[in-house]
Parts: sequence; C-alpha cells; structure tokens
Amino acid sequence: MKEHIAIDGPAGAGKSTVAQKLAWCLKYLYLDTGALYRAVTLYFWENHIPFEDSENLSSLLTQIKIKVSWEDKFRVFLDDREVTEDIRQPEVDALVSPVAKIKEVRDYLRSVQREIALSRPSVTEGRDIGTVILPDADLKVFLTARPEIRAYRRWKERKNEGNNIDYKMVLKNVLMRDFIDSTRDDAPLQKAEDAIEIDTSFLSIDEVLEKLYKLVEN
Repeated sequence: MKEHIAIDGPAGAGKSTVAQKLAWCLKYLYLDTGALYRAVTLYFWENHIPFEDSENLSSLLTQIKIKVSWEDKFRVFLDDREVTEDIRQPEVDALVSPVAKIKEVRDYLRSVQREIALSRPSVTEGRDIGTVILPDADLKVFLTARPEIRAYRRWKERKNEGNNIDYKMVLKNVLMRDFIDSTRDDAPLQKAEDAIEIDTSFLSIDEVLEKLYKLVEN
C-alpha cells in the first residue's frame, strides 16, 4: 500500500474532490496545497499588499499564520480565523496565480507543505507536488480535463454556492490560470515524468476514484 500520494493537475480537473474521497477511503491525511496559496492571496487582497514589493515579502510572509485541519472536512485558518469559504471567492480566483508565481511565496510555503504532507500517510494535491514538493512520492498522478469542462465544473460549483457568476468569465479565468501556472519560471505546472495521467473529462467522480484506489493498492 502506497503511503504518500501526489496528485497534480490544472484547476477544475477534479483534484480536490477525488483526493479528499481517496484520503477518506484510505484514512490518510488530506492536504490541499492550493488552499495555502489561496490563504496567502486572501491576506494580500484584504490588506492591499502590492505583489511587486518583493523586498518586504519574505519578512511579511513569516508573520502570516496559516493552519489546516482535517476532521469532518478540510478547513483552512488564517490568523486563527477560518477562511475555508473566503478563499474560494472570485476575487481570490483571479489573483491566486499571480501570487503563486512569486518566488518568495513559493519558497515560504514549500517547506510548510512538505512538512505537513510527510507527517503521516497522506494524499496531497496541487500543481507541483510530484515535481517539487514530494518528488519521492510513492504514487504520482496527473489529473486533467478539457478547459471548457473544467470551467463548467467551476461555474456550476459557484452557482450551487449562490454566486451569480458568468460562465465566460470563469472560462477566461481558467484559461488565464492555465497559462500563468504553466509558464511561470519557478515550479511550473507540469506532469512529472513518472506520473500516471488520467483525463477526467468524461469520467464520474466514482470512476476516477476507482482508478486511483487501484493504483494505490498495486
């Protein structure tokens, strides 16, 4: 049985949903590394911190207190305030990729992610898990799907949450995020050489979960 599982892929590929379900099935820790970047982004946005001020970012980042818990569900806390829902706002969606490409932010969160992921058997998902955070993971998976389908999933999710958001805007954000994540200099989104790719475009959550579970067992 594989103990440390890395799941990478672009926004809307289904990483969070299947990674959480897999962690529950295996009774492993679940870690959404993207949530940590979203928490930093929320902090920057709420405090009107300019991203260009790289000289002061390193010291500023050490003052941010980010915690996670994995009990009834995955929860994120920013300075002891739960921000699990706040980090999913459209404003954060639009800013998270520019923030995530900042070297100081990535350097700060990299060690945090690795420490949490290796603290116990875990399912860790993000964009550079198999290539940077857990290069020695027991299993590496790269989930992908067509951009239009990923955008529709995000749009439907927001609608169900009560957010009246335009599908075209969601698609625009998804395409822009793909571009930024794939072309950034530091740890760009890419499939690890030894990762197994799964296209989720026309697969149900249970079908993807079944594929992953078999990979963990073998």
